[in-house]
Amino acid sequence: MRILVPLLLIVVLLTACQREVNPIPTASAQTVETPSQEVDGPDWLPRTREGFKVEKWAEVPSARSLAVSPDGKTVFVGSREGFVHMVSITEDGPVVVKFQENLNGSNGVCFLGDDFYLGELERVRKFSPPFQPGAPGEVVLEGLPSERHHGWRYIKAGPDGRIRIAIGAPCNVCEQEDPRFASICSFTPDGKDFRVEASGVRNSVGFDWHPETGDFYFTDNGRDMMGDDIPPCELNVMPKGTQTGHYGFPYLWGDNQPDPQFGEKAPKGVEYLKPLHNFPAHVAPLGCHFPKKEGLLPGEVLVAQHGSWNRSTPIGYQVVGVDPKAPEQPAEPFLWGFLNEDGTYRGRPVDVSELPDGKILVSDDYLGVVWSVTKL
Repeated sequence: MRILVPLLLIVVLLTACQREVNPIPTASAQTVETPSQEVDGPDWLPRTREGFKVEKWAEVPSARSLAVSPDGKTVFVGSREGFVHMVSITEDGPVVVKFQENLNGSNGVCFLGDDFYLGELERVRKFSPPFQPGAPGEVVLEGLPSERHHGWRYIKAGPDGRIRIAIGAPCNVCEQEDPRFASICSFTPDGKDFRVEASGVRNSVGFDWHPETGDFYFTDNGRDMMGDDIPPCELNVMPKGTQTGHYGFPYLWGDNQPDPQFGEKAPKGVEYLKPLHNFPAHVAPLGCHFPKKEGLLPGEVLVAQHGSWNRSTPIGYQVVGVDPKAPEQPAEPFLWGFLNEDGTYRGRPVDVSELPDGKILVSDDYLGVVWSVTKL
């Protein structure tokens, strides 16, 4: 026993060190009540607002980006593990099958009409129904940057019939000659007419269009290694009809504060656009979604906060709602309880989508779950 006890302590300490560390919100950082369920209980559920019900909808390994078919019968789920799952919605519930595997990047998924598009690191493929697991698809776009830092492509089709794709900066903070880096670009359904639209976007992993105005909203993750409280993460907007815009990276952040490394290098004569809403630093905002069903969550855009890693006190780990008409107001928690008081976490929200009946879907790549939130 004198030998075994120290060995057990070493194993426990090593196991704890391998867990990712992440921060608890302060009051100004959207503190939420921690649920009373046990951390590892099989029936544990996150919390949601009064008048809503949260359930475990489907178990999908490493569930990241979500794409719902127009008829609401199929949901594709991307990952960071080289595979994509297809979830068929039947009378008996969701049926999950692996659709593609051994991919070089597998996060980007979207529908344009009845066709499914898959965004990999260096290419985009199109698949037409009926969807057969393992089908080769059609390569419509290739030659994207091969750098893996911030290389998890996020794609979504807009109301104008073009597909947007985010291409993150290949670094924490740096300048790059290739204008595609740190941007959101667009292309036609056949992969033609590739354009850089939003520049100075460090790493966006979520965007959507306002259902009434048609304005383009997207999240952006602020740089790391500047302490707990700066720079803020962002929710940005590009008004409908706008062709291009520069959102600051790497020169400016927040409300156009100069970056200590690159602020003096900012090109002159450029209008740098400020965020619509500043989130607390390091919450890691990813997917965002405007609920479409009438009366579901009027006037809000939902944003998944994946949660911090570069902070002494963990923060994020929830889904929040932002009012675009009052962006100066704090974001309101919509789905929470993933972060424990001791700084450990139970799950990490990634993307937000919606079924035609108004059921909100939230992917969780830590638990390998897609949650559903239904209005009662």
